[in-house]
Amino acid sequence: MTEEVKNEQPQIQTIDFEGKKYSTEDLTPRVIEGFNMLIKLQGEVVEQSYQLKKSQAAQQGLSQEISSNIKEDKIKEAPEIIVEDE
Repeated sequence: MTEEVKNEQPQIQTIDFEGKKYSTEDLTPRVIEGFNMLIKLQGEVVEQSYQLKKSQAAQQGLSQEISSNIKEDKIKEAPEIIVEDE
């Protein structure tokens, strides 16, 4: 006795785009390709946003570390140099 295993995912019937609904049956191959590209681009934007936040956090942490090191090493600010006009 064998039991057939079905791995069915719900099929998308409509797509909302710019406030309008479209039946997936009516979409042409180039429109489907456009939607697939849009979905991929949206994922890349999310990844780039994550990478930017990660880099900003690292930059802030490194700036704080440098500031602490300057204080610990007792490095003094350089005096301001004033140049007089002749």
